[in-house]
Amino acid sequence: MMSTIQDVAKHAGISIATVSRALNNPDKVSTETRERVMEAVRQLEYYPNEKAKLLSSKTKEISVGIIIPYISSYYFGELYKGISRTAKAQNVRIVLHELHDESGEQSLMDALTFCKQQGVSGILLSSQFVEKDYDLAISRLKLPVVLVLAHHESAMLPAFKIDDIKASFDAVSYLVTRGHKRIGIISGSLSNPVVGEPRYIGAKNAIDFYQLPFHDKQLVSGGIRFEDGYKAMNELLAARDITGITAVFTATDELAFGAMKRVRDAGLRVPEDISVIGFDNLSISGMFSPGLTTVSQPFADIGVEGVNHLIQAIKNPAEMKPGTYYLPYNIVERESVAQTSD
Repeated sequence: MMSTIQDVAKHAGISIATVSRALNNPDKVSTETRERVMEAVRQLEYYPNEKAKLLSSKTKEISVGIIIPYISSYYFGELYKGISRTAKAQNVRIVLHELHDESGEQSLMDALTFCKQQGVSGILLSSQFVEKDYDLAISRLKLPVVLVLAHHESAMLPAFKIDDIKASFDAVSYLVTRGHKRIGIISGSLSNPVVGEPRYIGAKNAIDFYQLPFHDKQLVSGGIRFEDGYKAMNELLAARDITGITAVFTATDELAFGAMKRVRDAGLRVPEDISVIGFDNLSISGMFSPGLTTVSQPFADIGVEGVNHLIQAIKNPAEMKPGTYYLPYNIVERESVAQTSD
């Protein structure tokens, strides 16, 4: 028997009206109340279906939920271009939800529940590594879920991205072709399976492949934002007498921007003193001086492929084909990497 809003109110110990406000206007209730309601919703597996019934019986409109961390992230605009263009062309409605905590399991479950409550026909999940532990909760949604810029632990969901390990290997290889032998790495957290771990693995694999010297002070890992790149480069410069680095691979363009700022603040030059290569090719990467040489991710194309696959799966569940689908990438050469005889 399906749970009702009355069941949720009773379980949470609050009124039906408060439950309704928590679900439809969460900013009008306290955080504690919101959490109590969401916990009751999860335990009772309550999913309001009025919107879904309306769509199926009257408008026949397909809607997709887009879950993404940090809408303010630079890459989101590029990804969304592909998603929105494709959705509009196919008359598909978009319901957008932002994750404020990228690594929070509870935050992701709340986001999935929110999309279900909005009556969406399927969900596009961005920049999240999906562990097998989520499989039961996702199956209970009874909705197709497609990943973009991410992957599933066992490849049980369709996922569209580039091969981060290979792309990072190629980025370091590019530095080697430019004569660099002592290369620093600024990585995201090594426990981050989306950005940190795979891009570090690819970069380190290249250093090992070319048998380059590598000191533990040539690696700084942590966050993936501008300020993290600034702090990381500060550490690399402090150890430069030991490592002798002439170039740095960064796991994101934001990290690269922060690193380049720190180099300049230290009275050094990019690329004459320190070369920097990034990862993403954000729209602003060519606006800096010097322009950033970087791995170019086809964000818009990834969005197109992901939402197309999702729409096909909504229309015909048999079209839901699990697995990781790699899109092509390339290295965009600008002015941040110098030729050296090191």
